[in-house]
Amino acid sequence: MPARRIPSLKALLAATVAAALAVGAGVLLWRAHMDRRLLRAEPDAIAAQPDLERYALARGEPAYRSNCTTCHGADLKGDRVRGVPNLVDHDWLYGSGEVAEIQQTITYGVRSGSPKSRSLAVMPAFAHPDPGGREKVNPLSPAEINDLIDYLFSIEGHAADPAAAARGEALYSDKGVCYDCHSRDAQGDQAIGAPNLADAVWLYGDGSRDAVFRSIAQGRAGACPAFEHRLPPAALRAVAVFVHHRAHPAGTS
Repeated sequence: MPARRIPSLKALLAATVAAALAVGAGVLLWRAHMDRRLLRAEPDAIAAQPDLERYALARGEPAYRSNCTTCHGADLKGDRVRGVPNLVDHDWLYGSGEVAEIQQTITYGVRSGSPKSRSLAVMPAFAHPDPGGREKVNPLSPAEINDLIDYLFSIEGHAADPAAAARGEALYSDKGVCYDCHSRDAQGDQAIGAPNLADAVWLYGDGSRDAVFRSIAQGRAGACPAFEHRLPPAALRAVAVFVHHRAHPAGTS
């Protein structure tokens, strides 16, 4: 009897292994098929295909957790101390938060060294401008910086000294050349990543006078690494879909 059972056990083991391999191959083929669908789809129309969106979210969330939480956090709310953007507050530094725009940033980064990275806007240090720097600016005194802050506070609806705000408005439009990046109405330029200064959202700090003073005086030039060589194309798109989904929960736009 034992001599006849051994071949049966071997056959059972072989059949089990073969079945497992078949299942594994099936999963790989299905995933490859879904990856192709994900990449062929219009990025901002993926949500209209529920099964594809579910796949993208299931693929994108672990990729986000593994690559993005160190800076943006598990809750996607960023870090204002380091100038890491909040990804779920509907305030976008580049573009308007569409999937394709998010994917562009994830893929090529911000000031990452990639030739396709987002790097057009740099906030110079107005207290000590670099004469050899890319941005040619006039130095501003502490008093002038404070006048600019009063002007920004006034257009945000915060308490501000009217006389200082008037002086700051003149500086904004003339000596400070702030309008060149942030626009005449101070609402920024999403094409180059110049923040909106007329809303209540601040990239660095809490919007207090001290925090805004540091940004104007010391300058800012945040960075985001490029993931084009770290994640495959389907994963890059899936992360963008995941971020967009978290920023736009069901029932919001």
